[in-house]
Amino acid sequence: MSVHLLAGVVVLLVLVGVSAYREALRNEPIGRFRINPEKLPQLDEEESALQ
Repeated sequence: MSVHLLAGVVVLLVLVGVSAYREALRNEPIGRFRINPEKLPQLDEEESALQ
């Protein structure tokens, strides 16, 4: 296999991966810093007394 052909395939795969990553971020952004307290599991009074 030619080195140029191998390099072309690698570049194509990288471009496809970057495109898919950008599309995924556009559709569903990662909210690491937007954690809502309502969505976190709440501890009952009995469970918090045991800890």
